[in-house]
Amino acid sequence: MPRLFRYFYISDLIAIVGASISYIAIYWTCAKLLSPAAVSLVIGAVFVIRFVSSSLLGPWIDRIEPIRLLKTTVLVRCLLLTAVWFILAQTDALLLPLLCLLAVQTVLQVVGGNTAFKVVTRIVVSERLPVANAYLSTLDRIGTLAGLLAGGLLITGFSITMILAMEAVLHLVAWFLLFPLRSTEEAERKPKMTYWTDLREGFSYLARDTRLIRILVFGILANWMITPVNALLAPFAKDVIRGGANTFSLLELALVIGGIGMSLLYAKLASRIDLMQMFYLSMVLQGSFTLLIGLTTTLPLAFSGMLLLGMALSLFGIPFSTLLQQTTPDALLGRIRSAMVAASTFSSALFFGLSAYLTTVFAIDTVFLFFSGSGLLILLILRLQRKTPAAEVRRDEVG
Repeated sequence: MPRLFRYFYISDLIAIVGASISYIAIYWTCAKLLSPAAVSLVIGAVFVIRFVSSSLLGPWIDRIEPIRLLKTTVLVRCLLLTAVWFILAQTDALLLPLLCLLAVQTVLQVVGGNTAFKVVTRIVVSERLPVANAYLSTLDRIGTLAGLLAGGLLITGFSITMILAMEAVLHLVAWFLLFPLRSTEEAERKPKMTYWTDLREGFSYLARDTRLIRILVFGILANWMITPVNALLAPFAKDVIRGGANTFSLLELALVIGGIGMSLLYAKLASRIDLMQMFYLSMVLQGSFTLLIGLTTTLPLAFSGMLLLGMALSLFGIPFSTLLQQTTPDALLGRIRSAMVAASTFSSALFFGLSAYLTTVFAIDTVFLFFSGSGLLILLILRLQRKTPAAEVRRDEVG
C-alpha cells in the first residue's frame, strides 16, 4: 500500500482507539443512570441524528475537498472533547453534557466517515480497493479492540472526565498524522447547482441503481436482526449475564475480535469471493448468531456468539464499501453513501424505538429472540421468492 495510505489508516486507527474508550465509558454510564428502555431510546435518538445528518450533509461533503474536510473534522472532534471535559471538570452535571456530546459527535462521525470513504479512492487505485477496505476494516477493529480493552479497565478506575480527556489527546495525535496528506484541487469543476438539486441528484441515482437498492433492502433486514445487540447489549450484560462493566466490555471485544479475524481472511480471499453471495451468507449468520446470544445466560456462550457475529458483520461491510466505491461516480460518492446511511439509520432508529417498548413488556433475552427469529423468517421468504423464474430473468437483466 502507498505511503499516504499508511499515514491515513494509522490516523484512523488512533482516532478509533480514543472513540472506543469513550464509547464504553459513556454507554455504561448511561446504563447505570437510566433504565434499559431509556438506554435503547438514547441509542435510537443517536440513529435519528445520524439519519438526519446523513440525509442533509451529502451535498456539502461532495462540494468540499475530502482531505481538507477530513482534517477539519478530526480537529473539531478534538476541540469538542476538550470542551466537554472542561464542563464536567467544573460542574456536577453529567448526563446532559454526555448526551450532547453523543449528539454532536454523531454528526461529526457522519461527516468524517463519508469523507474518509472518498479519501481512500484518491490514495488507492481501483484494483486495490478490495484489499485496502479489508485492511482498513481490520485496523479499525484492532483500534476498537484496543479502545474497548482500555475503556473496560479505565471505567472501573477513572472518572468519565479523565477518559474524555484521553480521547481528546488521541484525536489530536490523529490530526497531526493527517498532515502528509495534501489537499488537491478538483481536476474538473462541477457545474454550479443548488443545494436541493445536489441532494435530489444523489437520491435519484440511488433509486435507479438496482444493485444498490437490493443491497440496501437486505442491509435494513440485517439491521433488524441485530437490533438487540446494538441497542440492548449493556442491559443484557447487566441483567441477563449478571455482570458489570467488564462483562459489557468483553462482549464488545468479542464482536471486534471476530471482525478482525474475518477481515484478515477476506483480504486474502477477496479476488475469489462472490460479493452478493457473501451478503446473503452474512445475513443468515447474523440472524443465527443473534438468536444464539438470546438463548444463553452465561458469559462463555454469549462471548462465543458475539465472536461469530463479528465475523458475520465483516462479510457484509467490506464488499458493500468496495462495490459502492467502484460503481459510483466520484462526484456523487458522498451523497450516495450518505443516502444509504440515512435509509439504514432511519430504519435502525425505528427498530431501537420498538426494542425500547418491547423491553417494558418482555424480558431482554426474549427481545433478542424476537428480532433474530423474525428476521431469519423474512430473509427465507425473500430468498424463496427470488427462486421463481421471473425473478431469475430480472436478475440476469440487471447483471
